[in-house]
Amino acid sequence: MRALIVAMALLGVVAGASQPVRLLIVDETETVEESLRILALARALRATEVFSVRALRALPTEPWKEEPFLFVLLFPARGPYVWLLSPAPVAYLPDPLPLVYAGLVDGVRQAFGGAREVRGSGDDLYPFLLSLHLLRLGVLVGGP
Repeated sequence: MRALIVAMALLGVVAGASQPVRLLIVDETETVEESLRILALARALRATEVFSVRALRALPTEPWKEEPFLFVLLFPARGPYVWLLSPAPVAYLPDPLPLVYAGLVDGVRQAFGGAREVRGSGDDLYPFLLSLHLLRLGVLVGGP
């Protein structure tokens, strides 16, 4: 986790981010161990001051009335994947967001020790369609 904190702090300096990156973490896991790993990840991300983190137990299903997020990390109850949702596939995100995306992938890898694989909208159809749905609801930046 320490490497993630250092990397994100450097990213914040390099990017000159005046506002933190808004991140929504959705924890649908069913075990205490996985929830504690997610908590450790969230605390490490918050400590970098690059991220503004909010957590929910389920994805929003109604139109979002609050400020939208740049990224959503969805931890499903079961399975080997973590879905990293963004307004566009990583190849189409403006700089420095691909670095932030890579930092999130690395952070999940460190928190879960490789037990879960991060998949984004450029890797799999499901996170792509889910990202479009969250855009439409206004959860992700770029929606209505």
